[in-house]
Amino acid sequence: MMWSQAIVKGELTRIGEGSWSGDTFKASAIEIGGQSIQGVRVARCLLDCMETGKEMELLICSAHIYGVRVDGKTCKEGALRQLGWALLVAVALGWLFLPLALASLMFVRRAYAIYMFQGNAD
Repeated sequence: MMWSQAIVKGELTRIGEGSWSGDTFKASAIEIGGQSIQGVRVARCLLDCMETGKEMELLICSAHIYGVRVDGKTCKEGALRQLGWALLVAVALGWLFLPLALASLMFVRRAYAIYMFQGNAD
């Protein structure tokens, strides 16, 4: 689950009930394109871009939505935060045992996915 990454396309049919933690909403389920995604988190700025009944694409990395593409507009967030986590993990774990610093690549991979999530027309 830690390395999972997907772009899910389809019509957003439902955003389930959930709870807020700061500016992050944890939905019980999000239904898009005939799929039900359970326990996914989404930032308020991205949730504002999501409207039921519209065709969209969601960039999902490890149960977090980091990008939304709808009506030709791309909204994304979190790339800089992922790079910050990569630096923190590399410094915190790298001095203990150099191969542990490679765990930071998980955050670099997410940051790259967020950065590359562009508004390309299909």
